[in-house]
Amino acid sequence: MRCRAPARASLAALALAGCARHAPLPLQPPRDAAGGHAPPGFDPALACTAWTRATGPDGDAARRHDSFPELDVARSCFVPVRYRAGRASPDPVPPGCGYPPATGAGVIDERAARYEAIASGTGSGTPPVELACELPDDVRRAAAAVNARTLRALARRLPDLPRYPYAAIATFGFGQRQQSASALVPWRPGASCPHLENRDLALFDVNLVRAGRAAEGYRAGVAPVVIVSGGAVHASLVEAFMLDYLLTCRLGVPNDAVLLDPCADHTHTNVRNTGSLLRALGGRTAYLITDDGLQASYLEEWTLFDVVGGSIDQRALRDFGYLLGSYRRASVGIEAGFWFTPYRFWADPEDGLGSFTCIP
Repeated sequence: MRCRAPARASLAALALAGCARHAPLPLQPPRDAAGGHAPPGFDPALACTAWTRATGPDGDAARRHDSFPELDVARSCFVPVRYRAGRASPDPVPPGCGYPPATGAGVIDERAARYEAIASGTGSGTPPVELACELPDDVRRAAAAVNARTLRALARRLPDLPRYPYAAIATFGFGQRQQSASALVPWRPGASCPHLENRDLALFDVNLVRAGRAAEGYRAGVAPVVIVSGGAVHASLVEAFMLDYLLTCRLGVPNDAVLLDPCADHTHTNVRNTGSLLRALGGRTAYLITDDGLQASYLEEWTLFDVVGGSIDQRALRDFGYLLGSYRRASVGIEAGFWFTPYRFWADPEDGLGSFTCIP
């Protein structure tokens, strides 16, 4: 178990947030949900509104995100990412794994068309979940335009892409009240890059680390796109736009290699919306990367937030009615990178429950 928290946190937050446990590997792959298998009698018809009931009395392991994909690499496609001197290096892609999939352009084009309609103001029906929250019209349309451009560019490149370990790298914004004073507040992705003074960049705090690690992963070939997630939760600055600025304007990531989620308001929403964008890519796994503070602890198998009902799993069950999938630390050399799949029962056949998810 480790205990840590940001220096500015309150004593209560220190007590709750800093302590986390990374579950040790069992000797054998588990035969329950920790090994990627659905519990006996799992009821998909109930799962997306009443996950706990759907998993039944013997499905305790299915009511947590805990998973040991490194024990079944052939089905989980778990790929460690190793860090040395600040540089990332993914392990080789296991046979039968990696991105792009054998088929996938169809789902990419379908989501791109939805984004294009939203960007043009002609969209109808419910937007994708990452754009379905209450947003200013210019924010929604700017994010939709960027996402459409990225998906169209990716679809064109699919035949020539190398095999990537993951379909996407994802990183989540950290907001604080002072960011409302940032000169970046009115900026929208797709516009020309503004020059920001150092005092403005200082407002971004740990987002500098998160964006830097995402950019490093992109350069290292971990995935072909980066997902950035976070709304204007604690300030008027949209966290996803801040991360996009850092990636594309300062860190050299192409502006058609970033997907935006300006709706997430908490880590469990970041994870859900990342899962939605991962499905839009036709992918099964993403690499979640953060800084070395609270969020890295929060993504582990257990934190003290579990004691007060505030873990990612507990919040997801309350707010969404279902579990978000499986995730497990995959970084070596740092403790802030995680394998993630929205398919909770990833070890079951993909033509059955192995491709079951409630994430829209």
